[in-house]
Amino acid sequence: MMELIIAGIVSVFLILIIAMHAIAKIVNAQKLFFRAFYSFMIILIVLGGVTYTFRDSFIEKLVFPEDIEVFPEETPFAVGHNHGEVAYFKSYAEAVSFSRELNAKSPVYFQKPEIIVWKKTDGLPSEVLQVPLILQLPELQRGAEITSLAMLLHFAGEKVHKLELAEKIRKDTTPLIIEEDRIYFGNPFDGFVGNPYSADEPGFGVYHGPIADLAEVYLPEKIIDMTGASFEDILYPIHNGNPVWTIIHTQFTTLPQSAFQTWLTPSGEEIEATKYHHAVLITGYDEKNVYFNDPLSQEVNQPVPKDQFKLAWTQMGSQAISYVNKEN
Repeated sequence: MMELIIAGIVSVFLILIIAMHAIAKIVNAQKLFFRAFYSFMIILIVLGGVTYTFRDSFIEKLVFPEDIEVFPEETPFAVGHNHGEVAYFKSYAEAVSFSRELNAKSPVYFQKPEIIVWKKTDGLPSEVLQVPLILQLPELQRGAEITSLAMLLHFAGEKVHKLELAEKIRKDTTPLIIEEDRIYFGNPFDGFVGNPYSADEPGFGVYHGPIADLAEVYLPEKIIDMTGASFEDILYPIHNGNPVWTIIHTQFTTLPQSAFQTWLTPSGEEIEATKYHHAVLITGYDEKNVYFNDPLSQEVNQPVPKDQFKLAWTQMGSQAISYVNKEN
């Protein structure tokens, strides 16, 4: 819509210029016309530059009302629009999508107007974050999700041990049952499935929900679950100096369906899982690569081509978590 309006204004402007030039030619005032035209263009360029430079602060103040201090608990994300109206959302993904429908003119706020968790950005992060590496082995043979959370919390100032997190993570203790044509097991959306300490026993891991709930214990009212958002949008916290917890798989490509196994949970939900299931902590990105700490690797800020990482992340459910700095 905005593009059509701009195109219409430009068309009218060009028609007026042509008409004025024709009139100036008839009355023999072409020199005066060109001087006026050049002066007008200089003023237009200067005004355009000032508007572009201060567009973000202008838009943020313009579209968000000043009389709202705290957002509803059940809809903690908000987007200001239409000169004072506010749309509230349950999830980060919904809020960012709505803002993009408005041509990303308004940021996404979290809990209160002072906290921005997403806004349109054209540049790259200034640096790759230097997050201390924590390895999951030897104690947590299935603990990539837990150990990646430990790295995130450490970087946020909460020096909690990975084994404390392993003890506190919500668990689904449903035993593995294999019948002739069916497999029954736990639900990683509900809790950690299997034994995080040993790969010799049946197990799988855990998804974003229980991880976000556990992170909230240590960083109350700061955790942002970005699951379901686009890959580009989950990278925004990096610009604020905060790493991003993600679920991926280790092959960094699109896995064939044969790489997945399906089982039923006690509630009847089907879970598709792969032995390549993994979790890492994103520490940065540039035009070509995503950088991350892998709890199974000694390499800090390991690079992988961005498109390959995105494939693995998307196929594993587009799961991502980060946090906000309340002082910002």
